[in-house]
Amino acid sequence: MRFNKLDLNQLVVLDALLDECSVTKAAQRLFLSQSATSCAMARLRDYFRDDLLVQVGKAMVLTPRAAGLRRPVREVLLQIQAITSDSPEFDPATSDRKIVVETSDYVISVFLGEVLRRASVEAPLMKFRVRTAATLGLSHLENAEIDLLITPDFRAGPAYPAEPIFEDSWSCLAWAENDRIGDVLTLAQYLELGHVIMEWAGGAIVTSDSRAAAALGYVRRAEVTAETFRVVPHFLIGTQRIATLQTRLALMLQRDSPSLRLLPCPYPIPRLVEVVQYNKFQERDPALLWFRQLMREVALVN
Repeated sequence: MRFNKLDLNQLVVLDALLDECSVTKAAQRLFLSQSATSCAMARLRDYFRDDLLVQVGKAMVLTPRAAGLRRPVREVLLQIQAITSDSPEFDPATSDRKIVVETSDYVISVFLGEVLRRASVEAPLMKFRVRTAATLGLSHLENAEIDLLITPDFRAGPAYPAEPIFEDSWSCLAWAENDRIGDVLTLAQYLELGHVIMEWAGGAIVTSDSRAAAALGYVRRAEVTAETFRVVPHFLIGTQRIATLQTRLALMLQRDSPSLRLLPCPYPIPRLVEVVQYNKFQERDPALLWFRQLMREVALVN
């Protein structure tokens, strides 16, 4: 089928080429032969009167025209996907729909576990895939690899709806036998002690406590850097280190490890706001509407 003289079947090929920047990888992704994919690219180059992909050294890179096409082509395909997969009727009790969610292990521990427990009661046939987020959550959302992304509001992508889900404060954790801390953790002690901190992408992505400390000009001595919140107790027990964590998680870790001590932070840290994001073409998806409502209900009582 053609629209404005463009074979619409070529949009899928164009999307793969723009995403992979490789004829070989695009062909593998589409289960086409390399020659068929090369022919499709030739037709696309002729239609757009642009090379789309050009050789630079050993790599293929997008031309400016191709880079400008990447988002609108993806959005058209996602809209088609939403139209063809959307069911006007949705009953969680009988649906076998699969929902893919990406978020941090913190959100999984303090929030999503309860959401999925309730989902198992309301939607016993539905399936859920939970992926732990690192640095590519927004890219996965753009590529439709995931249905929902739960992320701190300051990391939310402006191109997608962002619906607040829950908030949290910040607390400090230390080994209960840490003799360098008195009844109260002072700012001087906080800055003198070694820290277990959370960072991703070589420090390019940090948590709210790190952002707040930097804004106040505080330099923390990072003795251990981790990418998974749940491992923090292993780096505190038996040491004089401290960690700054979301209060909900800190309380949970303290319950699991009674040898840990919970302390107020000695400097103000803005409350953490977790939001859920989704592709705008899935905004009225009945299954996702139901799941987002379930998250809101859990957030109200937790």
